Amino acid sequence: MLLHIVRKELLDQLRSLRFAIACAVCLLVMLLSSAVLTRDYREALSTYNMNRVMHRNELEQRTQIRSVNEGMTVDRPLNLMNTMVRGLSQELTESVKIQPGNRLDFPETWEGNPVLPLFPAVDFVFIVGVIVSLLALAFGYDAVSGEAESGVIKLLLSYSVPRDTVLLGKWIGGYLALVAPFTVSFLLSMLLLLLFPEVEPDMDGTLSLLALFVLALLYLAAIFSLGIFVSSRTRLASTSITVLLLLWVAFVLALPNMAPYAVSQVLPIPSQESMRREKQAIQQEWSERSQKIFREEQEKQGRDDVFDEALRQRFDDMRQEMEAEMQKVSDSQTARVRHQMRWSAIIARVSPMTSFTLASLDLAASGITQEQRYVEALQAFSEKWGVYAEEKQADFRRVMEENRGRMTPELMEQFNDIDLSDAPQFEFSYMPASERLTSVYPDILLLVLWNVIFFMGAWLSFLRYDVQ
Repeated sequence: MLLHIVRKELLDQLRSLRFAIACAVCLLVMLLSSAVLTRDYREALSTYNMNRVMHRNELEQRTQIRSVNEGMTVDRPLNLMNTMVRGLSQELTESVKIQPGNRLDFPETWEGNPVLPLFPAVDFVFIVGVIVSLLALAFGYDAVSGEAESGVIKLLLSYSVPRDTVLLGKWIGGYLALVAPFTVSFLLSMLLLLLFPEVEPDMDGTLSLLALFVLALLYLAAIFSLGIFVSSRTRLASTSITVLLLLWVAFVLALPNMAPYAVSQVLPIPSQESMRREKQAIQQEWSERSQKIFREEQEKQGRDDVFDEALRQRFDDMRQEMEAEMQKVSDSQTARVRHQMRWSAIIARVSPMTSFTLASLDLAASGITQEQRYVEALQAFSEKWGVYAEEKQADFRRVMEENRGRMTPELMEQFNDIDLSDAPQFEFSYMPASERLTSVYPDILLLVLWNVIFFMGAWLSFLRYDVQ
């Protein structure tokens, strides 16, 4: 009997106008999104290759010994998953100036089109989380209340069919009708990606795409179960769709966006400008102390040339103390930001949309965890560059000490002909698929829990539903 109910529900959905609309909408948005994002990826790949050559040539053209303290510019490697999920980063690739002492100069993003930030990127997360979730409500809002109005439920239950069988059959049939156009559109978009020669999927990318598709099916199942649950609690289909739209606005739009603002009021963090002023105050204090010590040494020794090994060591110790104080300011800011982000994510996960979004970004290696790994890799490279710069300047410092800070034109010419072709290269790899799957299991469990809650609510409500 279950198969007959599934067949009946599936045929009703396939013959309906909403199924035709779902097919058209899914095909249009999925294929258009894939084409646009893949085109952006191709352009970013060209920019990335050009910038790498340009920055490498700029580095090799330096000849002065002091230029090693200027650091070098590195480029973010491209992520193939950005052809489906745009992620947190505004740009697919970016150039970052690396300097010793964990000094990272990120590019300004305000120079782009000011209208674009007003609208979200139409990627896989947006399509499934917003557009297809609305279609899921359209497929489930009248599953019970609509057929109760037409008398179909009363007729069906007159055959002594168990109510749980009826509900399960309606859920399976409706869900299959919902995911059919989505699955076909997803497969066609994957085929479209393969038409671009720049797209070369590897094993991690393929596994992540499959996991992303399964995650979307799980999220849509939760939203569809919510639709059947509300339909089982109302007498009229018009009431059901009204309630569902209100819940959709609350779960999909309001809660995920309001949670960070609410947490920011309870756990505020200092602005970047205030942190910059605090660091400048530390630098100013160090500069004044250095000048004072230098003048005291001049008065004590009665001569201008007082720079020796002891004084240099004292200045180095003071500089390290200054850098440690500045690092404490940065670490405090980072800790407070992460604390705010953690609580924002916890509160926002009251919505299934949040769990789906965060898990999708992590699967695409474009989420918070990946951004933190990227910044940590930049900081590690900054330390590596500092060691390299120190090695390059070792002979220069030794000659300066031997000549008591005086450098002849002949020696300067010798040290202004350095070779930076052996400079270290910035290397960064995105999270492997195994780590991505491990990081998203809490959100997957939450989505499973939402499925159980909504379906059990629908089941309990349908058992008590009055079909008269």
